[in-house]
Amino acid sequence: MFYDPRSISSKVYHNLQNLKDQTPTATDQQEQKSQSVELYNYVATWGLFRLKAEQKALNQEQKKKVVKCFFETLEQIAFPDNNNQQLSSNSGLNYLSSPTMNTSKYLGLTGLALQVAREFAFWAEAIYPKEKKKKK
Repeated sequence: MFYDPRSISSKVYHNLQNLKDQTPTATDQQEQKSQSVELYNYVATWGLFRLKAEQKALNQEQKKKVVKCFFETLEQIAFPDNNNQQLSSNSGLNYLSSPTMNTSKYLGLTGLALQVAREFAFWAEAIYPKEKKKKK
């Protein structure tokens, strides 16, 4: 399957912009921005399986929302014709460890996830406002 970088970038932009638009406070938006920027390092270091498990354990609601948005975006890109939300749902961990997700599929999905995570970091810088430094 061929992935057009523009469609990946566009999907990430729109999903992240929608998430930001639903978040009224600047503090919550900064938390989302921080998590968006951290996704790439997390996926590269720990992998998708660990990130999906971590999604349940996160205690900051805004960070959880970003991870959920990430998995929804990845699913929309990787499985555009599949509407059953196996990856982004609560059973996503089971999906990632199921026998149908063989090593080749998992590694391919991880490669795509790294690209999606890179786009999250890029767009977070453009979408979320810069923190204003307070004068002393």
